[in-house]
Amino acid sequence: MKIYRGAAAAARHYVEADRSRADDYYLAEGSGVAMHFSATPGGIERRADMDGETYERWVAGCDVDTGLAKGRLRTDEKGVRFVEVTVNGPKTWSLAAALHSEIALAYDDAQMAAAEEIIGWLASHATTRVGPRNRQVQVPVEQIEAAVVHHFTSRAGDPHRHLHLQINARVFAAGAWRGLHTVGVRDSLEAINGIGHAAVMTNPEFREALARHGFEVDAETGEVVELSPYTGAFSARAKQIEANIDTYEAEWRSDHPGEEPGPALRQAWDRRAWADARPDKVVPTNGEELRHRWMEELHELGYVAPAPGAPIPVLRTGAIDRDGVVELALVRLGSRRSAWNAADARGEVERIIASGGGAVDGAVRRELAEDLTARVVATSRPLLRRPDVPEHVRSFTAVDVLAVEHEIVDRLATRAEAKTITVIEGAAGAGKTARLAATRERAIAAGRRMVVVTPTLKAAQVARCSIGAASYSAAWLLHQHGFRWDEDGRWSRVDAVPDVSARLRRGDLIVVDEAGMVDQDTARALLRLADETQALVMLVDDRHQLPAVGRGGVLDLAIRYAPDRVQQLDGVRRFKDPRYAELSVRMRTGTASGEVFDELLARGEIVIHGSDVERTRRLAAEASVGKLTVADTREQVGRINTLAHGLRKATGEVDERVLTAAGERLGVGDTIATRRNDRDADVANRELWTVVSCDRGALTVRGDTGTRVLPLDYVRRDIALAYATTAYGAQGATVTESHVLVGEHSGAASAYVGMTRGRERNVAHLVAESVEDARKQWCDVFARDRADLGPAHAREAAAEAIERHGPKAPSRRTAPRLPAEFDSRPAASPSAPGIGF
Repeated sequence: MKIYRGAAAAARHYVEADRSRADDYYLAEGSGVAMHFSATPGGIERRADMDGETYERWVAGCDVDTGLAKGRLRTDEKGVRFVEVTVNGPKTWSLAAALHSEIALAYDDAQMAAAEEIIGWLASHATTRVGPRNRQVQVPVEQIEAAVVHHFTSRAGDPHRHLHLQINARVFAAGAWRGLHTVGVRDSLEAINGIGHAAVMTNPEFREALARHGFEVDAETGEVVELSPYTGAFSARAKQIEANIDTYEAEWRSDHPGEEPGPALRQAWDRRAWADARPDKVVPTNGEELRHRWMEELHELGYVAPAPGAPIPVLRTGAIDRDGVVELALVRLGSRRSAWNAADARGEVERIIASGGGAVDGAVRRELAEDLTARVVATSRPLLRRPDVPEHVRSFTAVDVLAVEHEIVDRLATRAEAKTITVIEGAAGAGKTARLAATRERAIAAGRRMVVVTPTLKAAQVARCSIGAASYSAAWLLHQHGFRWDEDGRWSRVDAVPDVSARLRRGDLIVVDEAGMVDQDTARALLRLADETQALVMLVDDRHQLPAVGRGGVLDLAIRYAPDRVQQLDGVRRFKDPRYAELSVRMRTGTASGEVFDELLARGEIVIHGSDVERTRRLAAEASVGKLTVADTREQVGRINTLAHGLRKATGEVDERVLTAAGERLGVGDTIATRRNDRDADVANRELWTVVSCDRGALTVRGDTGTRVLPLDYVRRDIALAYATTAYGAQGATVTESHVLVGEHSGAASAYVGMTRGRERNVAHLVAESVEDARKQWCDVFARDRADLGPAHAREAAAEAIERHGPKAPSRRTAPRLPAEFDSRPAASPSAPGIGF
């Protein structure tokens, strides 16, 4: 989800730039830029398409027909203009559409049906706020407007049929045009994603068109099975073309500061990027030529059309075990988070329906999903006993989720009373590893065995080398003792005989390193095991670093319920400059973030870039020479990796021998990461390696733990370029210099982790219009806490959200008539009727 702030003209450029110029083939002369919809809780209406001028008017918050402002508008560059989601699917769906026009038509119709369904859902669930400052309440919207922009290609000219669905920030409610409550929309993302996926995945016409041409759809991933082997080649070309375009733009911007490239220049970059990436091919000039090129490339890769398939099954709603679906939805919700809202429940229900593999009429599916969602909500346990909780606030949990936290608290409190637990907390660089090495020596002297347990296998390997103690991943140790969990998150226990190295005895010391990253289910199992074997427990970490993925807060609970057993490590020893050590402590606590920014800027450790492409290029340059580079999202990491590989290839430092399933080209000299634990190959997830040789796709790699040979199947599926990493990949690392991307996806913990990896230098990179803008972004990041610290914390967060954004209004007001100047609207096109919710 993107929240667009800025000029209307820039919004038009934004949607026009998100596809190849060959897309122009599909747009007739004088055709619209965007489809225009209006929706109320009672239905959705399609209005006349918008051309460039009317689209800009719509973005600016004005009525497209009269030009009148819809209420009092913000005129500054930071005003929210619209909220956008992208309606798309796996690349294999677009490849199938490129091969067969029948599939293309059915896919386009399915995407439009999904978009209209999302618009209708938002019209029934979005809110705005009314009332005086500090006493606002949330009221339902009575009318929203949406724009839908249809694209057929990606920026790189790849087959990528997708829709930009934009919800205008001006909504009508309580007698006036007001601002959309964007927080509520953002917190509804799970429902939006689930509805969009299920609406296309179960669409009868689309699925039947695929089946008639012999295509089978994987029920879990949605991928077309027969086309999956060929996506890597298309993705690799797309990555290269996109990297080329970004390079041209970065170079141009450095020569033209303060200017924006126009359409003609971007079209020239498209042609040049294609020619540079495919010098042996003629640059396509229109969409039809591009489609033939896709078909030609598929056949060159060995694609053979399958025989017609069997009819797809029809989803029989009466045969569904509704209680079973509710139970599964609650398990999946609880495995990922401590609290949820009705939108989260709807999204999970839609994914379960889609994974059934059958097709179903849209209206039938919606009725089924609404019933199942109501059941999930009714079965959930409310965290707040009050009637004014807005729908978007995550205020539901499950009995099992509460039970896990209660058991953890009981076991922690019992151990605190018995003095059989110790908590060690210290800032990044405070010497926790050195403390553990000393603890091991004392344990040996006392005749005890010290066993280090970590959240990941990679962390266990690091601990084994740095501490010298027996170290295992928590998952492996628990599995040895009979604990089992399935892919949905259900836990159970079976009889098991542990390996000799995994056996625990009374008096052993279990050290849980990086304890803050351990989820609550794993923590409960570890505490049970420790109690059964009468082992001592030590938890080591820093609450201000990265939390668990899912329900966490274990370290917070231990500090709260065993306060007399907590030892705080003072001082920071990692950094060469004592002054930076002081700054890192202030980053850790979020104290005086603006002053920290000012000092870092004066030290040259804040770099402000004029655009994202310039920042990405700079980070790729740093990464290509071995400096730790940290970004927030996998997409950002992927872009940096592609550019860094390209820089090293241009200088002859790497070659290209292998194409991965994800579309990355890599070879000898590249820095890579293994992305799945494999005990046969003796590699861990996120472990870093350098490729030293390649033999028919199998790679010989060298890392901190020695040399390995990775078979071809593992290389294709589970290897990735690793010049850059996310904060989770960087946690635990200590390097000479670190470069950190700081932006809208950064949270306080990830920024703190990234900015504390380098002993000698840590540099933050921001995209901003001015120093003041960059400073505000920095302060926003260090005020942003996204950690899930368990249901007790979730209850506090829900109450705080109501306090910040206002409670739900007591009752819905009667919808007033719109002002007269907004009554004269064009009727819906007869060829494009509303779907009539």
